[in-house]
Parts: sequence; structure tokens; C-alpha cells
Amino acid sequence: MPRPAIEDPHVERRIARSEVISKVAGGVVHNFNNILSVLLGRVELMLGQVEKGAIDSGQLRKGLLSIQKGALDAAELLKRLRDIARPPQEVPFTVFDLNVAVADAVEFIQPHLITVAQGLGVTVQLFSRPSPQPVMVSGQSSALREVLVNLILNALEAMPAGGEVTIETARDGAWIVLRVSDTGVGMTEEVRARVFTPFFTTKSAGSTGLGLSSAKDLVASHGGTISVASQQGRGTTFTIILPSAESRPDPAGAASEPALRSGLRVLVVDDQREFRDILGEFLGGLGCVLTVLGAGPAALDELERQTFDVVLTDLLLPGASGWEIARAAKRRRPTCRVIMLSGKEIPDELLEDGLVDASLTKPVDLERIRVAIAEVLEEASRSGP
Repeated sequence: MPRPAIEDPHVERRIARSEVISKVAGGVVHNFNNILSVLLGRVELMLGQVEKGAIDSGQLRKGLLSIQKGALDAAELLKRLRDIARPPQEVPFTVFDLNVAVADAVEFIQPHLITVAQGLGVTVQLFSRPSPQPVMVSGQSSALREVLVNLILNALEAMPAGGEVTIETARDGAWIVLRVSDTGVGMTEEVRARVFTPFFTTKSAGSTGLGLSSAKDLVASHGGTISVASQQGRGTTFTIILPSAESRPDPAGAASEPALRSGLRVLVVDDQREFRDILGEFLGGLGCVLTVLGAGPAALDELERQTFDVVLTDLLLPGASGWEIARAAKRRRPTCRVIMLSGKEIPDELLEDGLVDASLTKPVDLERIRVAIAEVLEEASRSGP
């Protein structure tokens, strides 16, 4: 019996996206556990050296750099998973290098590729052949990464005996071309003709048959086309053609960020003690005058007693939310700049009323926090009180 049609294309895309996430989740967990193993091992080594009194500055620096890299790798891994899971309609169009999106997708899929190859006892190789020059397109990089991950997953399933997947980008006049080829079993002409039809699938019962129809919709929303060429026993090639976009100059690179002025009064509110201690030490070293607190009610009381130039607050806090703290800070001093920290991205529509001047998604590096403070203060100086 045929499956009932789904009238809302957004629902189809969410189902297809969930299928992608479920397929790659095992590889993500594997990769994340590897990162945690490196972090834990490095910390244990450093603790042992400290206890023996045998650690020098060189060893300390090497260990800290290793920990920093592991933490950044973990954050990037979670960001890629969040980008894949995030509905594309929530992401604004930007100009970006498709080569970068391809590299991100390839790195994201690697753990799953290894799991598949080892599970089947076969050799699977993934080759990336990007254009030597940037290939700029306008759109949603997360949506095109989702399409690319889906095509790679299809290629892997078409190679039960192993093989090669090749991803190429190229410029063709005013167009950007992206090809994903495999050396798998190929398709019959009948299957090839129906491959983008919603719910059509030749896979197991667990497949929704929505991955390629969703990919076609996403590519079309970028003004592009997707086509497929295949022969039984000789592999398959999917070709995506997108309109090119000119690279935009980066205004951030025109000038270095200004230093924070000495004596800047900053309130830091975060219920994670280690993180707020790090923020306090970092901002104190930049010359800020700090008040560091761990709960919402204490922050609200402090805002009744004194004013601040900047409030840096977590969103979810015991006793009172970051929104309440932001509201109290603006009421006490309208020119106070409020920066919100959260474990997930805050929708833009919640930031439009001016209550929060900037938001940062955890984990966030300290330099990004410094830049955010400098940016909101610079914007305040241009707009006036």
C-alpha cells in the first residue's frame, strides 16, 4: 500500500533531516568519545606531572594547547550536527565558499564512513577535489551541507562491497557545479527516472524515501538544479548546478578590534562556577571592574545597588532567567549593554526588542567574548545614549 502524501514540504524535509541525523549519530558519538578520551588523557598526564613536580612551561603549554584543540574540535562537531538538524528556513541567506561547505560535510561524515566500512569489512574511500579557486554561492550553507551529506550517505549505501566516492566543485561561467560520484551498483533507468519522487525508495523498510526529494527542493530554493546519471554496475553521479555569487569584502578585516577601556564595569552571571571564574579572571586581566555572581536573584539585587556598563549573563539561571536580568539592567541604566550566553542559539526575533544587544552560543572562546563586548560598546557610542 502506498504511503499517504504529506502536503507540507517542510514536514517532508524535517523527516528527511531526521533520517540523516539518525544515520550519522553513531559516528558522531564515536568521534565525540575519541575527543573526550584525548582530553581526559591529557589532563591525567598533566596532573601526574604536577604531583611529581616534574612539569615545565613547555610541557604545560603543549598540554594546554592539546586540551584547547580538543575542546574546539568538540564544539565544531556539535555545531555541524546542530546545523544539519536546524530547519533551513530559520537560517538567513549569506554568501559563502561552497568548497568550505564541502570540506565541513566531508569531515562531518568521516566517522560514519569509518563505521560503515569496518562494519561491512570493506574499503570505502572518500575523495574531495575542490576547485582551486573559491566558488562563491548565495544561500544557506547548512542546507547545502545537508544535501551533500544525504548524497554521500546514498553513495555509501550503493557500495555494499566498498568503493570510492568523489566530490568535485568547479566553476562554469556564471554557474557553480558540484558533483558527487560513486563506484557503486548504479541504477536501472526506471529507478533513475523516479529517484527524486517523494517516498520512492529501493532501500530497506526503515527508509522514508524523502532524502532526495528534500534535496531537490533545497537546491531549487537556491535557484539551482540537481540531476542524476547512472548505469547499472558502473556507479552514479549526482550533479548540482547553482548560480555563482560574487565574494563580499569582509568589513571586520578592515580594522582591528578596539581594546576594552580600563575600569569598564561588568556584571558576570553564570551558574557554572568554573566558567564564571574563567570569565572573571579573563576580563579582570583586561582591566575590567567585575562583579561575578552565580544566581539570578543575587544578580537582580546587585542591579538594584549599582549600575554597570556591560552585563554578561547566562540565559538559564536558578531563581531568575537571563531575560529578567537583562530587563532589570536596562531599567536601571538604559545605556547598559547586555550580552546573553546560551547553550543553543537564541532566535533573532527574540533579540529584536533591544533588550539584549548580542548573543553568544556556548561553548565560546574568550576572544570572541572580548570582541562581542567591544562591538556592543562601539555600536552604543555610534548610536548615542
